[in-house]
Amino acid sequence: LLLAFGLCFQLPVVVSLLGLAGIISSKLLREGRRYAIVGVFIAAAILTPPDPISQLTLALPMCLLYEIGIWCVWLIERSKAKAEEKSNAVVPV
Repeated sequence: LLLAFGLCFQLPVVVSLLGLAGIISSKLLREGRRYAIVGVFIAAAILTPPDPISQLTLALPMCLLYEIGIWCVWLIERSKAKAEEKSNAVVPV
């Protein structure tokens, strides 16, 4: 149970790294939100004892961490776009 909680808190880090590598986008994460929430609750049911309180205790933070991951990827995309815009700007000579 402790390992499951420890792994679930790595979710924003993993999502951010995948976003930084360009493998996933914030749009993809937003579109897959429904499926992710179902997957989170299924994973919580498998990883915890058959107790609804402990399942919710794992699932709700994972849903929140998924949302934080979406925000992190969005911020990464925004900073990449600003850097690209800045590098493409024409400098008058």
